[in-house]
Amino acid sequence: MNLRFCNAKIMSRPNEPLREGEVCVSGGKIVSVSSCSSEEFTAERVIDCRGNLLMSGFCNAHTHAAMCLFRGVADDLPLDRWLFDRIFPMEDHLTPDDIYWGTMLQIAEFVKNGITCIADMYFFPDSVYAAVKNVNLCLAICGGANSSSAYDVVRFTDKMYHKYNTLSDRIRYIPGLHAEYTCDEKLIAAVADFAAEVNSPTYIHLSETLKEVGECTVRHGGLTPPQYLHKLGFFDHGGLAAHCTYADKDDIALLRQSGVTPVINGASNLKLASGIAPVYSMLKQGMRPALGSDGSASNNATSMFREMYLYSCLQKETMKDAAVVSAEEALEAATINGYSALGFNGGCIEEGKLADLILVDLEQPNMQPLSDPKKNLVYSADSSSVLMTVAGGQIVYEQGAFHIGEPLQKIYSECSKRIKRLLSAANFS
Repeated sequence: MNLRFCNAKIMSRPNEPLREGEVCVSGGKIVSVSSCSSEEFTAERVIDCRGNLLMSGFCNAHTHAAMCLFRGVADDLPLDRWLFDRIFPMEDHLTPDDIYWGTMLQIAEFVKNGITCIADMYFFPDSVYAAVKNVNLCLAICGGANSSSAYDVVRFTDKMYHKYNTLSDRIRYIPGLHAEYTCDEKLIAAVADFAAEVNSPTYIHLSETLKEVGECTVRHGGLTPPQYLHKLGFFDHGGLAAHCTYADKDDIALLRQSGVTPVINGASNLKLASGIAPVYSMLKQGMRPALGSDGSASNNATSMFREMYLYSCLQKETMKDAAVVSAEEALEAATINGYSALGFNGGCIEEGKLADLILVDLEQPNMQPLSDPKKNLVYSADSSSVLMTVAGGQIVYEQGAFHIGEPLQKIYSECSKRIKRLLSAANFS
């Protein structure tokens, strides 16, 4: 669809001044960004932004979408008990249909929150793709197997990699594993070898808890998780590492040299009492972290507004310096950093970029006065500020209306039915 957004305040990139103008979209791409009217452009719909803010959609660079099925059923537990006593027993009974409907529920939340790009690490990627293609999000499917997976992980990785990296510029597959502590050395080395063969980055949970780091050093002769994975060649072609909560300065230097993007999950790490990632140190060493929500079983929401706020403010408290990690740096982490790390040509408003856009309502009490709209986005906005979400030139959310391929009530009904079955199958009340 050809769309023309006029009378907008445009944030092309977080580190550039806002400008007044219009944006034209065709074929899923941004074809012009101008301060004047593009009368020669034929639009099927002209959207009067009425002075509101047009910006890139958000990138949620670490999530387990269908885990929203487990929202509220494993709360107020430490990570080990949350994962091994509650989540894993229910996951043993998941079906492809469960993943489809759980992903659809999460998609509804994504688009309401202005999220247009995701990196999903979960089961049954074909079901994830079936849900996401309804709504045209950018999707990076990330391998998340472990040593107990009941299939040939490398063969499956090969199949998924060659299937999904040939479909479109909005879908890709990134070889990956769950974590060091759930994967033996042979498996890690095998996936690293595959990534080297195809010249691909990799993805993994990394240094999420102090316990994880300590036990890794005991198992592997004093090597931290980043050092151990580096030894096995896991990041030889770069990649992404979720959490990095307990990456020390040497780990950060090693990850930076390896071309690894840390994906910070502030809300999930706080809720599970896992810790606070050293974002300030990462930025000082020249890294460009991305943001993720993690799954809705541990967060329990997928608000990039909340993640941006925590990304900035937790560092201000940790460093005892209110000047560190600016709103603009938080906006970069939530948009262009994630898109770039995942290999998608988006995250900003420029000609030729993917038409992943959100319209933010500036006529709200929490956004006024407009002394600095960027600061307001990070420190006072929330999901209610999103008027419209556009994914690849397709309007998927507009002022309470969802255009996601399935009716909301059917999604709610299916998910309610499925979590009851999963709780029963795992012998939970």
